[in-house]
Amino acid sequence: MNKAIEETLSLLVPILRLNGENVKSIHVVKDYFWDQNREYVKEVAEIQYDNGTCRYADVGGDSNLTACYDVLAVILQIKKESTKIERLEPIEEKES
Repeated sequence: MNKAIEETLSLLVPILRLNGENVKSIHVVKDYFWDQNREYVKEVAEIQYDNGTCRYADVGGDSNLTACYDVLAVILQIKKESTKIERLEPIEEKES
């Protein structure tokens, strides 16, 4: 995960709020889930709302633009939310 993606998504929050979305924060996390006796991991954006609700968007690439599209598409209900959300962990920053 590109560290700039997390920063870019957090900068979307004030823009979304100006447009009437009650988004409190957006963070990228790892989701570990089981399917057919095997554990998988994927990166998802956790979209937190003022009322405590969370929605999840699969982040389909390692570019800022793709991550923004994935999040906005879930918020605007253009794309379905991520499924198989089981065990979330923060993404550890890689040392340069």
